[in-house]
Amino acid sequence: MKKILFILAAVFLVTGLSACNGVQEGNKESPPISEKLNDKPKQTGGQDENPPGESVDDPTKDRPNTKTDMIILEGMEESFQFRLHHSQALGFSTYIVDDMVVEEASSGEGDAMIVFANFAGKRNEDAKVQIFSKREGTNATIEEKKEFAREVVISNDFEIKQRSDNRPNRFDWSEVEFDISQHGSNSILGTVSVFQHGDRVYYAIVQYPEEYEEGFIPRVVKMFDDIVWYEAP
Repeated sequence: MKKILFILAAVFLVTGLSACNGVQEGNKESPPISEKLNDKPKQTGGQDENPPGESVDDPTKDRPNTKTDMIILEGMEESFQFRLHHSQALGFSTYIVDDMVVEEASSGEGDAMIVFANFAGKRNEDAKVQIFSKREGTNATIEEKKEFAREVVISNDFEIKQRSDNRPNRFDWSEVEFDISQHGSNSILGTVSVFQHGDRVYYAIVQYPEEYEEGFIPRVVKMFDDIVWYEAP
């Protein structure tokens, strides 16, 4: 378990992603990702360089590579450009708004997709959503994935915030949720969502500086709304 948590903590912190091709010059100071990750993470503007081949049942193959769509921010609709991103390892494609950047990372334990805010061309390591799942075919229950996610965020110095029993889930795709916070030079808030598609269980860690909430969360919700799975459950 300690080995797994070390790997997941490395992915959660997304250290070393600057070592891969295409990372912006301003991110060179980021420390390297754990050497236990087998595949180098790769950053794209949204479109995977290697979309799924014919061996994958891909109902997303006819989706356009880019689109224009609306996001509601502070009660007002705003138009954004989006790029299609294929996460073959996680089993879906979705659209990423063009002021966010996406990276993928894999280890022997599982696969992750990490999406960062990149507002005004400035990547913010504190505003990101990480979606993780163990490798396809590895069984896990919702409760097991919840406890695993709890250990990951606690190992990264987040606190678990208590919710009232009657509070609804923040995200409609969640089967289980809990909130997190981290207090330091900046106040970081977030929500951990655990969900299932078919036999595979995922968690998403959504975190952001408090002042980012109104702009970041609608972008994350739109990303989840635009998910199309490669195969039916």
